[in-house]
Amino acid sequence: MKKVSLWIGSLVVGSMLSLPLSAQQQQPDSPDYNPKASYEGPYKMNTWSIAVHLGPSQFFGDLREYDFFPVTGNSSDTQSEWGTFQGGVTINKQLSYLFGVRGDVSLGTLKGMKRRNYYRYFRGNYTDASLSGTVNLKGLLFGPTKMKHWKIDGYAGFGQVWYNSTAYELGSGREIRSTDGTTNDWIIPMGVTINYELTKRLDLGLDFRVNHTNSDLIDATYGGDFSRDPADGIVISNFPTSRKGNSALDKYGYGSVMLTYKLGKNPLRVSKQDGKYTYNPDQGGFYNLRYTDPKLLVKPPKILTLEEMDSVAKANRPKDIDPKLLLDTDGDGVSDFFDKEPNSPAGSVVDGSGRVIDFDQYVKNALASGAACTEIFANVMFETDRNEIKAEYREMLANVAALMNKSGCRLQLAGHADRRASDRYNMALSRRRVEAVRAYMVNEAGLKDASKIIVDYFGAFKPIADSATREGLMKNRRVELRLLP
Repeated sequence: MKKVSLWIGSLVVGSMLSLPLSAQQQQPDSPDYNPKASYEGPYKMNTWSIAVHLGPSQFFGDLREYDFFPVTGNSSDTQSEWGTFQGGVTINKQLSYLFGVRGDVSLGTLKGMKRRNYYRYFRGNYTDASLSGTVNLKGLLFGPTKMKHWKIDGYAGFGQVWYNSTAYELGSGREIRSTDGTTNDWIIPMGVTINYELTKRLDLGLDFRVNHTNSDLIDATYGGDFSRDPADGIVISNFPTSRKGNSALDKYGYGSVMLTYKLGKNPLRVSKQDGKYTYNPDQGGFYNLRYTDPKLLVKPPKILTLEEMDSVAKANRPKDIDPKLLLDTDGDGVSDFFDKEPNSPAGSVVDGSGRVIDFDQYVKNALASGAACTEIFANVMFETDRNEIKAEYREMLANVAALMNKSGCRLQLAGHADRRASDRYNMALSRRRVEAVRAYMVNEAGLKDASKIIVDYFGAFKPIADSATREGLMKNRRVELRLLP
């Protein structure tokens, strides 16, 4: 009995210490997560219950004839230890599927006798109140998917007992000692509760408990005060002044039937459907945390078939892009959708609307009027797999550099290639073309501040023409120039 009590106590204390750690777990990334739930889970659940229990009580201490079985008859030197009872109320709060707390208030009677040494018996009654932590042993040992309607708890805690007892001499019934009214002491309750879920509201179970007391006086007898004088009188002097005698501290307990009523609105009880337990929290009710692990309520992700994925993709596919937004027929850097002059000669300098600009005249007007720099687009075209600047573009680049030296203009360069190579090679080629234009403007065209140039490159990922034709391939081999204010 002592080893079992210590094992249950250590288990419960360890589980109570782990509660703060479990409360720090991250919330599941679920669209159904309810931050107001009183546990770590996606759905609100019922967590409170109240129970009544009734059954025989049992005393373990000095005035106890046998270790396990009570004396059942009366005679000249025997007093029955049978006929004691206890009853009470328990309030349960489930903190998580594995851990909870319970508060108990109970009252009862105790009896005991001892022929050897003491030659006496006692009668007493008590009231106790306690608070205990509970561990779901069924969940720990078997998991949440086995024995769905069973709950086996181990528990331990602390509390107070108020008791009033009197000890008598066997045979004569002469009073030897009493507690002189009601006396109180600390108790450490330990026990096991077994419940079965009868309905959505009611559980039927058994509760077995042992209360360890900080007293040796519950039987109105100190351990060791059994000496007798020659006149057959009881020596009652020189007793301890504390509640502890020479023997072990007293214990008492009970085994009782427990009926539990589960509180909360719209209770649900899991049942079998097609031979399988199925949880459906969306049916307008709440499962009880006593029997349901919240993880079982999380809906498993749906694995789509190829047909379903294709259907979803088609339903969510954006509208087709207007081809005019992707085409640049004249290769001036302005898409046909916005190009006011879609047939500009190759190499022309254009404005944001794709209209051809006389660059020299633009420079003269800008310098004469002191106007702010405006956006100008142009392209530098390249031969296949080459990054040398053609002669036809050198004057244009020199004019751009001159304008940048005389104003606050900046230049954005974006390199491109046609599709006739691997992506990795085309990225490197478009980068070499951008660096070639940048180097020419700094080293040849005389650009004073190289930091005014912004460089980027895209390989063959941003074509402006159809790569299925020779003309389209030529237009895609380019560096786009965009003059910025």
